[in-house]
Amino acid sequence: MKFRCDRDALSDALQTVQRGVASRPGIPALTGVLMDASQEGQLTLSTTDLEVAARLSIEVQVTEPGVALVPARLLADTVKSLSNAPVEFETDQSQARIRCAAYEGTLRLLPAEDFPGLQEPGGVAITAVAGAFAEAVTQAARAASRDEARPVLTGVLLEVSREGVVMVATDSYRLAVRDLVATADGETKVIVPERALIEAGRAASTDEKSTMSIHVDASQISFKIGQLTLTSRLIEGEFPNYRQLLPDQHESRLTISRQALLDSVRRVGLLARDTTPVRIEFNALGVKLSSSSPDLGQAVETVEARYEGEDLTVAFNPQYLADGLTAAVGESVRLDVRDGLKPGVVRGEGDEFTYLVMPVRLPASVS
Repeated sequence: MKFRCDRDALSDALQTVQRGVASRPGIPALTGVLMDASQEGQLTLSTTDLEVAARLSIEVQVTEPGVALVPARLLADTVKSLSNAPVEFETDQSQARIRCAAYEGTLRLLPAEDFPGLQEPGGVAITAVAGAFAEAVTQAARAASRDEARPVLTGVLLEVSREGVVMVATDSYRLAVRDLVATADGETKVIVPERALIEAGRAASTDEKSTMSIHVDASQISFKIGQLTLTSRLIEGEFPNYRQLLPDQHESRLTISRQALLDSVRRVGLLARDTTPVRIEFNALGVKLSSSSPDLGQAVETVEARYEGEDLTVAFNPQYLADGLTAAVGESVRLDVRDGLKPGVVRGEGDEFTYLVMPVRLPASVS
């Protein structure tokens, strides 16, 4: 294999496909990037850790087509450090030779035959606007669990219909639901690993106005954004019935500046440690937030807002509540509450995103 290309183009491509490189692999080939130079002037870079795979093509000047497996991170770091000049890349049976300006170096190759074959995407086809997809991922995926003991909850549910896609994630303490406008040629329901969805969302955010395609079959999902294709295995199992948790009406509603409430939750929440929540007292004047710790001190803050309902006190984990407020879109948010035992529901200025957060039970007052 022998080709010549722009240093920045090669460096950017290598940085992008590193998303699929295994960090601690048991198979040496998974530390490599498979480079396939075609006679048509296309260089395709592929990486995988057996869960997430990345494939990206760029245009280069190919003198000799061929395939080689090169240590991915070392190659990416090397190319990134080169001068801003054309890069000449050539391989033989055992090594790759890199030339750029006054630099010349070699890297030992890995056995290309050990690199796993990557399947072409198929199944139900979905089309969406990249920017909207990226925003939806950011909002929904934050509620996914980190507890590997319950693998189903470490993923994000995708409910696909011809009208669009619903993304759902929960860790049992909060629930995020996001409706995404999209077109699909079928219906399906799958659980996607949170990491894979985050990577796809990050890639989509780089070209927000473009159209991206998604393909889902029985065992994998692929995301194609421009020349980049990310493929991931799916998580097997039954996702909880989240719809039964979504309230169809509200008893009490707070309408408040999103940033003002978020800032207050973060400030007052500094004194909340471990299982200590932030107490929120709802009344006609707005809300009063408070927290205390025997070892640290206490904090109280009042925020003006419009509140409809009976006076009520509810306690929330400040980080979980802040996550929902951060994800909501718009200058104001609506926080629906019922009592100290039912979830609080956060919505932004639109109805496409719903975030439920479970309250923390307050100790009964001693009379």
